Amino acid sequence: MDIKTAATVDQRHREMSALCLALKRPADELSQQLGRLSATAVEGCLTDAAADLDRMCAASARLQALTGASIDMPLTSAQDALVWLAAHEHLRHDLRTPLNAVKGYGELLMEDCQEGWAMRLLPDLQQAIATANRLLAMIDDQ
Repeated sequence: MDIKTAATVDQRHREMSALCLALKRPADELSQQLGRLSATAVEGCLTDAAADLDRMCAASARLQALTGASIDMPLTSAQDALVWLAAHEHLRHDLRTPLNAVKGYGELLMEDCQEGWAMRLLPDLQQAIATANRLLAMIDDQ
C-alpha cells in the first residue's frame, strides 16, 4: 500500500470511528426508547403493534452492532486496512438503513395510534422518531 492510500485509510478510519463514537450514546437511547415502547405495548395488550415494534427493535440492534464494531477497530496491517476500507466505503449508508427502518415503522404506528387504538404509544413513538432523525442528521453532518 502506498503512502497516499495509507493516509486516506487512516483518515477515513478516524472519521468513521469518531462518527460511530458520537452515535453510540444516542443509539443506546433509541434502543431504550424502543424497549419502553415494547413494554407499554405488552402491558396494554396492543398486539397489533408488536410486529412493527419488533422490527424497530431489530433495526436498533443492527445500528448498535454497527456502531460498536466500528469504534476503535484496530488496523494491524496494510491488508487489514485495505479490507477495512472496502468494507466501510458505504458505512454511512449502512448506518442509515436501520434508522430509516425505525422511522418508517414508527410513522406507520403513529398513523395507527392517531386512529385511536394505541394513543398511549404516541408520545414514545414521536420521541423515537425524533431520535432517529437526530441520528440521521449526525450521519449527514459528519
